[in-house]
Amino acid sequence: MDGIPFLQGDGALLTALGALSLLCLLLIFFNLRLLLWNRRLQRLLRGGGESLDELLRETLVSCREAKAELNELRQWCRELEQGVAKSLRRVGFLRFNAFSDKGSELSFALALLNNDGDGIVLCCLVGRDDCRLFAKPVVGGTSPYPLSDEEKAAIRMASRSEATAAN
Repeated sequence: MDGIPFLQGDGALLTALGALSLLCLLLIFFNLRLLLWNRRLQRLLRGGGESLDELLRETLVSCREAKAELNELRQWCRELEQGVAKSLRRVGFLRFNAFSDKGSELSFALALLNNDGDGIVLCCLVGRDDCRLFAKPVVGGTSPYPLSDEEKAAIRMASRSEATAAN
């Protein structure tokens, strides 16, 4: 120990050497981390042969195209909704005995209407020897032709019914 006299005397020098060693280790550690982050950044900027700017431009173009397609789909849905509103979706059905001598309620009135109350009413009268079917147009819940009580009831039922088509 005679060959190392500076380690025997002053503790401040020993403390300074320890602190310097610790600082060197920290410097090496942070340099390695910086190198790793730099490599990650270079990979991100380069990508698979594309720069980050090109990737962002392509993404922006894709978003604009998707937005245009979404607007087209919304317009198409509006047109479908208008078409569905005109379809015959409200149904009223009433069975009845047309003649006193014929039972089992074989006669019927069937009203098929759209949301505006326009459509058709069918009335089938079943007798002992024959069957007759009548069709009358319906506009706004009424018909320009005279309606029987059963036809009127079927139209009222259809007007109050929920739309039968799937939404």
